[in-house]
Amino acid sequence: MTTINVTLRAFEEEDIADLHRWLNDADSISLVGRVPMTFEETRKHVEHKRQQGDLVLAIENEDKKAVGWIFLQNIEHEHGRASIGILLAPEYRGCGYGKPAMEKMIDIGFKQLRLHKIYLTTRGINQRAIELYQKIGFVVEGQLRQHAYSEGNYYDTYFMGLLADEWMNT
Repeated sequence: MTTINVTLRAFEEEDIADLHRWLNDADSISLVGRVPMTFEETRKHVEHKRQQGDLVLAIENEDKKAVGWIFLQNIEHEHGRASIGILLAPEYRGCGYGKPAMEKMIDIGFKQLRLHKIYLTTRGINQRAIELYQKIGFVVEGQLRQHAYSEGNYYDTYFMGLLADEWMNT
């Protein structure tokens, strides 16, 4: 099996146009359950994340092309925790970029930021993501029944977490 190499780098102003396209992809909207965003709303979203102290990075493939973004948000140093999120460009989903990008960001969270726990939420409808997160080592910690609404249906939301000692021992 070929190992996919990715690089995480600063998310720059010129990446916002790509992010705008990725966020407005029909699958992204369906899985996240929100409405489309204008370019200006996308720009403000990135700016807001930075103002909140989120670590926002672009995911680059071996050809130096941005294939997604990844972030640690809600970073609480006093509790040693942060939430992780990732979004890949539609044409790169299922191509093997998600796992190495998540692993690199988790390493940053545990080894550089010295976090104790990284957690996430995902919809039960996003089976591919759940399988990826479990493969990386995340554990389902809880389930909120019919917690999220998207396209006329309610879906369960799963809380998943990974502890530093679990990560370091893999």
